[in-house]
Amino acid sequence: MEDGVEVIINHIEPYKIKGEPSTLTLEEEFSIDTERYDMLEIGLIDIETFDVDEEANIFVIRWRSEENYIFKFDQRGNFIKSFLRFGKGPGEIEWGGTILINPQGEVIAKDPSKSKFLVYDRGGNFLRETHIGKNYSLVPLENGKYFIFWQDQAPEFLKNHVGICNSEFEDIKKLDTLQFPNVMNAKSPVNRDRMIDRASKDKIYIGNSERGYEIQVYDLEGNLLRKIRKEYKPVEVSEEFKIAYFGRFLEGHPLRDNYYFTKNWPPFRYLFTDDEGRIFVLTYEEGVNSREYMNDIFNSEGVFIGRVSLGNVGRSYPLTVRAKKNRLYCLREKESGYKELMVYKMKWE
Repeated sequence: MEDGVEVIINHIEPYKIKGEPSTLTLEEEFSIDTERYDMLEIGLIDIETFDVDEEANIFVIRWRSEENYIFKFDQRGNFIKSFLRFGKGPGEIEWGGTILINPQGEVIAKDPSKSKFLVYDRGGNFLRETHIGKNYSLVPLENGKYFIFWQDQAPEFLKNHVGICNSEFEDIKKLDTLQFPNVMNAKSPVNRDRMIDRASKDKIYIGNSERGYEIQVYDLEGNLLRKIRKEYKPVEVSEEFKIAYFGRFLEGHPLRDNYYFTKNWPPFRYLFTDDEGRIFVLTYEEGVNSREYMNDIFNSEGVFIGRVSLGNVGRSYPLTVRAKKNRLYCLREKESGYKELMVYKMKWE
């Protein structure tokens, strides 16, 4: 216990708990591959993010389009329809950053450059446009509130915040903050500290690598319930990665000299949960196959029980993962650069 809060201490190796399955096997069911010709025919040449409804219908959104942004597929991966037009009018969008299914089963689309979001029904009919005052990234919670992210900018530094607000986007309760250098005007490590988060049906999870490998667990009102800590072996930044990273800058690029690397990567870079309350934390430890990395798996009580190798890392950032009703949906980037949404059956032993 620390200040009245339970702390779970995990070590390097996972624990085996009698009667609790801890080994996850993934059995591929199908994929939505943007490199396929049939995807080109319907206008889906890229996937930015996606979400899955209670009937296992899949909704994906493109980052940029001159026509429709959202594409709906059924539980077997068959294309159903597309909707949400490009434009500046009601029910239209210019950039397709985020798609979410809210607790009412509605489809939310958010342009990251706008302080509003659009709401459609799952049939693709426009319902309403909601203005939020400030440009928050948001996740609707089961209790009617929102889990939000926002950033404060200054010449020398940036501050990322996460918190909770009410249905009117008021009464904000700040849960965590991460400050880091503004690379436009200051030197900044490429492998700087990270903040990861996820909201499930009844919990909010936040990791801030300034505290090391620790995941804080909150209820939907923002009350701290538990801290999950884990010992880990730091992963060094390889010379090959440094050379490849700096090789992307054209000669004379104004920001080239502002970037540098420290010795090690942070302990984690992404987080997702499943319906049973398990927590999956993406690390920098290399996975089983090329372009894969290991996820540490914690049970609903915060005990480290296993690992799984996934390929949800793009060229520079993690890609979306959802785990729902014993299915795992994993967006990954192919060697060709095209995105592919993999759908697996989850088998626990």
